[in-house]
Amino acid sequence: MEEKKGRFLRWPWNVVIYVLLALLLRIFAIPVILILMWVQRKNNPHGISEGYCLSRTRKRLTELIWAFLLLVVSVSLFCLFKVWLEQDKTYWETMDYVKLAVCGVGGPLLLIGGLYLGYTAVRDTFFPAKSALAQSIRNQLPYPDESPSVDELFAMVDKDLMENAQWFGSVGIGQEWVLGDGANKIDRIRGIFVVNEIHQHHTQTGIRTSRNMELVLIDDRWQRTVTSFNNLKDLQAAADCLALRVPEALRGVNSANLDFWTMDETARADFEREFRQKRNRRASERIQREALDSGPQDMILHQIDGQVTSRVTESLVKEQLQSCLEQGGGRFILIPNRPVEAEADTFQALHVSVSEGRIWLLMELQNQPGYGPAKVLDEKEVLRILSGWFRREAPDTVSWEQRRLDPPDSLQGTTQVQQSHTRLSLVYASGAAENHTTFTKEDVQIAAEGIVDGTYQLVDLTHSVGYLWIRVTAGDKMDMRCTVEATKPGGEKLEFYKAKLPPSEAADWLTGYPYGRFLPGGRDWKRVKK
Repeated sequence: MEEKKGRFLRWPWNVVIYVLLALLLRIFAIPVILILMWVQRKNNPHGISEGYCLSRTRKRLTELIWAFLLLVVSVSLFCLFKVWLEQDKTYWETMDYVKLAVCGVGGPLLLIGGLYLGYTAVRDTFFPAKSALAQSIRNQLPYPDESPSVDELFAMVDKDLMENAQWFGSVGIGQEWVLGDGANKIDRIRGIFVVNEIHQHHTQTGIRTSRNMELVLIDDRWQRTVTSFNNLKDLQAAADCLALRVPEALRGVNSANLDFWTMDETARADFEREFRQKRNRRASERIQREALDSGPQDMILHQIDGQVTSRVTESLVKEQLQSCLEQGGGRFILIPNRPVEAEADTFQALHVSVSEGRIWLLMELQNQPGYGPAKVLDEKEVLRILSGWFRREAPDTVSWEQRRLDPPDSLQGTTQVQQSHTRLSLVYASGAAENHTTFTKEDVQIAAEGIVDGTYQLVDLTHSVGYLWIRVTAGDKMDMRCTVEATKPGGEKLEFYKAKLPPSEAADWLTGYPYGRFLPGGRDWKRVKK
């Protein structure tokens, strides 16, 4: 059924027909063209046949009709202005001069508006790489200047919508993107506002009433995206759906969006700090729930840098894989506490390696350490196998090739993981506390970010090598600087030092100190006795 719908007046034949109708029927072609556009939109409401984004830019072609009408009205005003200007003004009244002024000002303004509307319609329709939609997607990427081609930009949004979209009128909401009159990356949304206003206009024949229904989204760049709706239920449902995706975002109605949009820099910084605190707290609670739901831990995650964690969840492994793909390379190992048995083999570890965009999986055999079946797989298949590994299910390796494991030195002998003596203690701003004996460098990085944005009141890190210990205590309203305490092995005794540092500098110490990048004892440090 979808295929049949997508075949009606597909691009570019719809444009050819519109042009022929305009040439044959002139201005009388407008109602016929509008009817054909309505039928085409009904048969292909969201642009499934050619891609949601590309279809959205090509729909801008309809604005040529409005541009043409503006130009016609502009020419009419110019003609009236010329006729009235040449008339005898001896018996003119005030209203006659007002009409002359309206024609003299309105004509040029409508001409400029019509030309601009026609230019944007042609640009977005025939040059999608320069369209406003493509630019809105490009600006929300980490490096806009290095963004991919327009085909890849649109495909990124289309894929998310095809797999996850919920449609509310013309607005599609996926897991990562929202597509309305513009595109918004969901994790960058900071404000969700519903505008539902009724306006009354007094005319000579009575009172005319109009209704304005809009969804206003404001992102972390404080850019506004406004999408109009024809149905109030769709508008409210879209706002509710987005609120579930970004529960930390501010919700409001009508003019509240302008108050939020026009906040000063200080208020914006305060809101962003509170937003990140709520997001970090929610992420931490999610990880804790996953750990509780998964029951006793039966898996260890070993990374290439030697970091080990037993707080392993499927979301953590997915994030690790995504990080390797974004960096263009990386490795990690999932080691079950008990070997995973298949029909013909028993496996003691699952090795995941990313190189040049390809993902290798190697199932290490228990009876042949260092050997096992291996294969290059796509991301979707890898995620399926990783999910099954958590349920102690091994994939079918009949078509896999036997390979020798040749990991870097930091991964040698990882199947014999020793108990770590490291410790990471976290105290939230609310007073709640956590203690972890196994964690990754990403956990320490998150803790450092939590010190900066106010999520954590205290972070205490003990490293197993070299008696390294560091504690960062957040400041207060009187002194925003953090108190940093750290050890410095010297001679026969362990030396302790303390310093007052800005939050960002304290975060750098927290992440760099265990790796020898910093050494306490400088000018800002004071030696203390413990």
